[in-house]
Amino acid sequence: MSWRDWTNHGIESQFNPRLAVGDEAESWLNGWAEESLRRQAELVGDFDIAYGPHKLMRFDHATGDVAMPVIINIHGGYWRALDKSAMMHHMADLAGAGFGIVNVNYPLCPEVTLTEIMACLNDGIEAIVPHVDAKTQPRRLILMGHSAGAHMAMHLSHHPALKDRLSGVVALSGIYETSVVCELSVNADVRLSAYEADRWDCLKQMPASGPSYYISAGGAEPSGWIDQSWIMAEALLRRGDDVHFHIAGGAHHFSLVDWLCDGDNPEGAKLHRWMAGR
Repeated sequence: MSWRDWTNHGIESQFNPRLAVGDEAESWLNGWAEESLRRQAELVGDFDIAYGPHKLMRFDHATGDVAMPVIINIHGGYWRALDKSAMMHHMADLAGAGFGIVNVNYPLCPEVTLTEIMACLNDGIEAIVPHVDAKTQPRRLILMGHSAGAHMAMHLSHHPALKDRLSGVVALSGIYETSVVCELSVNADVRLSAYEADRWDCLKQMPASGPSYYISAGGAEPSGWIDQSWIMAEALLRRGDDVHFHIAGGAHHFSLVDWLCDGDNPEGAKLHRWMAGR
């Protein structure tokens, strides 16, 4: 079902995850912040490494087991909110399972445009790959993103530094048809133009061929939002890509990330096995 079918039928509640989750969203995000502070010490590595002049052009890196892939994580927040620090406990879960992790920050709207964010993250990948390689031998790389981060991970799959290195893309509860943003209240901050909406639409500018794709959404999310993940997965399948599509029953937009990063959760165990096998 296209997002356009929701234009006169509660489009904001379908495509604004904080509104969809309701009052619980704020307490959930506060919980992320508290849990990340509590567990940051579990991560051993390099923190706030600069990849550009802006104060948010920074990344963290923990090496992990050299036999395991390195996950490059792009946080969500509709390109206008949140910070890599909110996902420290997710990174601790992944690092505890042996994965190398890179947790990336980037400048946010409305200070910058989506086009400028993508330029910053491309600079980030350019810096991240040699940094990771300098710590160990070259390893398999996986891009992972949540929400808007899933959208950006799809586009970053084309980065030349990832050629022949990117084994997988993990897209958690992503937004892929960017034109819908022009119809939402979040666009007061994102300021997405019609040109940018077309330029950064993942269905019009498809991600790279070659990597495997793990696309997931929560079963408790609005049907319009879930359809974004299915539409993206279907487009990749039609092209002939290797795609694993999974709905985590009962998960909402934020609990999905907790479940899938935790290898002790049955939903997370599936993703961990998938990533380890890339």
